[in-house]
Amino acid sequence: MTEEIFVPAGIAPSAEQLAVQLARVPYGLVEANAGAAKTTTLALRIAQALQRGAAPERILALTYTDTAVLALREALLRIGLASSTVARLRILSFDDFSAQRLAEIEGGGVTRCRTQEQIKPYVLRAIERAQTLPEERYPDELLIPGGGEGMVEGLLNQFAVLKGTLRLVLDAPEQRMSPALADELGHDYASLRVYSAFEFIRRGGHPDHPAFRAAGDATYDLARLIVDDELAGSEPHPLDLGLNLVVLDEMHDTNRAMFTVLACLLASNRRVAFLGVGDRDQVIHSAAGADADFMGAAFERGIGRAARFPLTTSFRFGAALADAAGRLAAKPYRSGAVWPTEIKLLPFADTAAMSRHVARSLQELRAAERVSKAPGASIAVLIRQAHQSIPLEDQLLRAGVHYRTAGFTPYLQRREVLLVRGLHAYAQNDFSGFDAAPARVAVLQALMLFAGSYIDSQELRLADRVEEQERVMREVAADPAAMPLFIENHILRNAGAEVRRQLLDAIALLRSDDAQAFARRFVAVLQPHQLAARVLVCREDIDQLEQNVAQLVGLIEGEGTLEALFRVMHEQATRQRQMEGRNAVVLASIEAAKGLEFDHVWLPGLNQGDFAVGGHSTENRNMLYVGMTRARRQLTVMFDAQRPSRYLREAGLLSAVGGP
Repeated sequence: MTEEIFVPAGIAPSAEQLAVQLARVPYGLVEANAGAAKTTTLALRIAQALQRGAAPERILALTYTDTAVLALREALLRIGLASSTVARLRILSFDDFSAQRLAEIEGGGVTRCRTQEQIKPYVLRAIERAQTLPEERYPDELLIPGGGEGMVEGLLNQFAVLKGTLRLVLDAPEQRMSPALADELGHDYASLRVYSAFEFIRRGGHPDHPAFRAAGDATYDLARLIVDDELAGSEPHPLDLGLNLVVLDEMHDTNRAMFTVLACLLASNRRVAFLGVGDRDQVIHSAAGADADFMGAAFERGIGRAARFPLTTSFRFGAALADAAGRLAAKPYRSGAVWPTEIKLLPFADTAAMSRHVARSLQELRAAERVSKAPGASIAVLIRQAHQSIPLEDQLLRAGVHYRTAGFTPYLQRREVLLVRGLHAYAQNDFSGFDAAPARVAVLQALMLFAGSYIDSQELRLADRVEEQERVMREVAADPAAMPLFIENHILRNAGAEVRRQLLDAIALLRSDDAQAFARRFVAVLQPHQLAARVLVCREDIDQLEQNVAQLVGLIEGEGTLEALFRVMHEQATRQRQMEGRNAVVLASIEAAKGLEFDHVWLPGLNQGDFAVGGHSTENRNMLYVGMTRARRQLTVMFDAQRPSRYLREAGLLSAVGGP
């Protein structure tokens, strides 16, 4: 009997897509290239299951992000499924699915924290709890200046790693924590102790019903129940949903917690088929637990043998870029696009010249679009590290090119840049450059953070002290004339002796208005690495902060005087706030651009020692692969003529280059 094949609207599936659509296998894994219509292919597989008679309610589609949920819904509608049918399908992010299952187990009522601001008070209380536990054996390891406010973001990143990898659950479930064990696990002792205190607070003293959950917590909590065998006796099993088909998009982003839930889900639905789609060359978050092995040997060990399907044809870009991507990833790659993709290779003598070229080119492109009244092309400038944005943003602001950032904060709003700007304003007794109260509050917050100063009160808990501190700073910032006195009496005076000396030396240098001394000595005087190490927890954040200050100091070459440099920065901050989002260039980290595509992509800084963070690695190579495959019509690669990255050779773009 011949099977009735679902015929999509608007597209003609390729032979590879049709093979996936019609597959009849218990487990299938699709190894896809970037731009190969992975989401559309998943939609075709779902549509075929419906064509075969599966009820929409018995199909579950899981994704890594909420954005991917929307993309899959749009793909299903685009190929011709009725909106009423799509509405009946279960299409959820992994974390939302886990939260739904936990609500069935726990009875609901768990608060969802969706922003860092909602979680911050709990982290501060966890720091306080970790420091004050009477049984603590290593109190000196928990000395945290300034109350730990600057550590919150870094701590939350480490918490996400611990939960995604199930590291403590699997590798140290019964061991008593010590600095040696923490080092063995690849974390610092203070972070692990604060993590333990945070989890105690999050669970509210109740093992079966947490007080709140943040992003990733639902998947982690469900995985914990599975690992601890807490669901084994449940009838029916909470993951037995009578499913006929489970599909998983972005499978290359799967971590251990997600895979644990997936394995239990498939084991609990005996008649279910599974299809996972991913591109292992897009794994760029391995430090947070993402592991391509979950599409490989780990899948075979944990779930079972899977049929493998290729998706090698990219519909995003032309043959030249498909060839380069295939060479870099060492795998077959074809183009199905009906347009060519131009690749430009531009060597530069230095970063300043490169940044000026980017800004001038984008300025000319936008001007030409306005004259011709053509629709604005989507443009992205993708960088490897946040500090690389500083000369680029400076030139874009000078050229009047509207941009928005993704994956990092605009440089004029970064805490360390606000610190330097605030120190200069204090040195000159002039805060007129900060023309809005919120900007002045941000300056005080940065100064307070790096000085390690905070309101000391025996009556207030740490989280409440921080709230009171912010209230006071808002009052002070309402009157620019009050800023110098507050900085002198409440920030500099309360700072530790060594930090106060560093800040006062930096202020003296700024007060001198000596541009040459500033360029030559400021980083050595301020010692940003030491300042950051006192209040931040992640080594990468500390290194980036130091690089940001160094890049900021480098801007003096374009101005000649300190007064001119800081005046320009104040003007740029005002201009940046007034930028329109319409037709803005996207200045983003490569990580933040993952899953997106643009007409034009610029990749600056493809240099030895700059692009490959930490040296040559698969993840660094994957970063370039992800970055270059975001382009549709044009890819522009920029590099130092004397030290181009080895990855340009591996992609076949340069014939002879050196190391990473």
